[in-house]
Amino acid sequence: MTTRARAWVAAVALFAASAAWSSSAAQTAASGAQEDASAAPARAEALERRRIEEWRDSLLIDRPRDVLAAAEQHAEGVAWNGEELALAARAAFATRGREAANAWLARTPVRAETSAWIELERARIALESDELGPALAALVAKPEDRAPKLAAYPDAWLYAGRAWTRLGDSTRGASFFARFVELAPFDVEATSAMHALAQDAVQRGDGAAARAWIQRADENGKWQSYRRVRVLQIRESPDEPLPRQGLAQLWLQARDPLKASAVLEELLARHPQHAQGWFLLGECERTRERLEPAAEAYGKALEFEPEHVLARHNRGVIHRLRGRLGEARADFERIVDGPRAAEKTALGSHLALARVLIAQGERTAAEQRYARYRELGGAEPLAQ
Repeated sequence: MTTRARAWVAAVALFAASAAWSSSAAQTAASGAQEDASAAPARAEALERRRIEEWRDSLLIDRPRDVLAAAEQHAEGVAWNGEELALAARAAFATRGREAANAWLARTPVRAETSAWIELERARIALESDELGPALAALVAKPEDRAPKLAAYPDAWLYAGRAWTRLGDSTRGASFFARFVELAPFDVEATSAMHALAQDAVQRGDGAAARAWIQRADENGKWQSYRRVRVLQIRESPDEPLPRQGLAQLWLQARDPLKASAVLEELLARHPQHAQGWFLLGECERTRERLEPAAEAYGKALEFEPEHVLARHNRGVIHRLRGRLGEARADFERIVDGPRAAEKTALGSHLALARVLIAQGERTAAEQRYARYRELGGAEPLAQ
């Protein structure tokens, strides 16, 4: 083959390779665009949910004007989420009265699947205006019904309970309050519902139930107070990490890992090296039984605080559950041979390491580790 022919063949091969790469790149770009397009609704929904929670927090700390200012930024022609309109109406009612609230509820268009929030807010306004009959008629189809029309919404149970109680039927009202508390035990209105249930128990002569409801109301009230303080601290000092950390811990205490995760995402966006924030995010994922994301979050915590005992222990437990005994052993050994080995939080790691060693066939080493576990106060058996 001549030199010119060889050059021509090489050029053809290069062109083919370039075309193939371009086609592959185009396919990859198209695939990425499709993924971005499919993810867009989820991102929009998450942003909307976050906005709603921010408005609820503003109402929680008595800043209704913040809600109205944000609501006025709604893009013209874009359909409303009914829950947003309801919150804007609530803020307007608090600052400008009923006429202003109704004006917000009359705004259109509203997405059909969210219109129930408008109905509920109208019932709430009727209650606030002492129009008990119209409020109840909006909430239940028939007076004898034991559930509201919008039974999937906790607020419907709350408002019906209030209407019946204020109409003089506290027993019937109590049945609605009880369901509301069951559906939304950490709602801002839960404390008042619990007090109403306690009062109903007193009227029925059930002292034990009354005491139980009062105790629960007191505990819920304290939780709500802590929540208000944390929300207010976040608004006043948005770059301080501790208020968001505290609020996330409150939501974890309330067994709501999704709300806790949302708070932690904001915290870590501002403070990506915040070890405790990563640990708590791991706890959220673990609570949701998402073990691999939990292990990743614990790992991030350990990048910034290598001696974080709980993060390392929990990651070790996940490794062990997944059959990664070598990784589990490394995590547990780092704890039990480290500077915090004698602390109470490290006790479980001594036992966990002994059990990993048993699984690896190292009986003598396991018994030695187990003996140390007993010395530190552990009481569980070595065998599971």
